[in-house]
Amino acid sequence: MTRARACLPFAIFVCSISVAACKAKENPTGTSPATSSSADSNSATLSITVDGSGYHPTAVRARAGQATRVVFTRTDDLGCGQSVVFPSMGIRKELPLNKPVAVDIVMPASGVVAFACGMNMLRGSIVAE
Repeated sequence: MTRARACLPFAIFVCSISVAACKAKENPTGTSPATSSSADSNSATLSITVDGSGYHPTAVRARAGQATRVVFTRTDDLGCGQSVVFPSMGIRKELPLNKPVAVDIVMPASGVVAFACGMNMLRGSIVAE
């Protein structure tokens, strides 16, 4: 019984790597496009889930110069995903469990907008295109 408990974290780790590899095969660029908001054609909404292994998807795309709403939903209490920080924009938001939290930004003309957990261990980005 003790040996089985000792192997459990390793088994979970291996499974999470397998899932990540399958997701990478589905989307070889590693980015997801923004979904347009029906209320305003000059804005977009991105949905990102947060769990103990990170942000899903890790990288997304949005139109350069566009007002963008990023909605984060934390789905488990593992890891350090209790908050999200956009360092270049001076934004920090707490992420309560299973409650969507919107972050409104304006995408730069080019480049990447990075975000991370409060400890900078989980990282993601939004690519301006």
